[in-house]
Amino acid sequence: MPELDVQQLSDHYFARVHRAALVLSGNPWDADDLAQETFLALTRRPDAFQGRSQPYTFLYGILLNLERRRQRRDGVRRRGLRVLWDQEPSDPRSSPAADAPIEVSEWKRSLWSEVARLPDGQRQALVLRFSEQLSYEEIAVAMDCPLGTAKTRVFHGLATLRQRLTAHGDELREVPGGVAEGWTYVG
Repeated sequence: MPELDVQQLSDHYFARVHRAALVLSGNPWDADDLAQETFLALTRRPDAFQGRSQPYTFLYGILLNLERRRQRRDGVRRRGLRVLWDQEPSDPRSSPAADAPIEVSEWKRSLWSEVARLPDGQRQALVLRFSEQLSYEEIAVAMDCPLGTAKTRVFHGLATLRQRLTAHGDELREVPGGVAEGWTYVG
């Protein structure tokens, strides 16, 4: 198998990987780091790609592994930040705190904020399915799991979201440009 041209892959797929990283992480700073680390990992081991999948599903697999590793490593620090996040007003009619960016308030009212609270497997599967519009087969390859597992994770993630949407009423809003057709909820 010939080695991958990392620069060509970066030119072609960086925007897709960055978008997925943004939806997974919920903030542009972590998304920048995750996307760059994905291509850096490929640069370090270009021979890791065995040709059993499309290059972009391979890149998503690297991204998911990096994101899981980052979550484990940053768990304690993020729990502290979660306290600040939770103190942010959740009533969409109230204004955000003076020192909080408006994007935080918008994110908290988006459907993706609810996706971010799902268990890892469901969250990652929904991001790949609806943000990245991958097929179930491609999701299974990227997540390194059987096809049935990928389908089950999407199914259970959607079921949990439906329950949460019902509980939240009209508080959640669509993320512009980030939701696949048929998956939009605007109260």
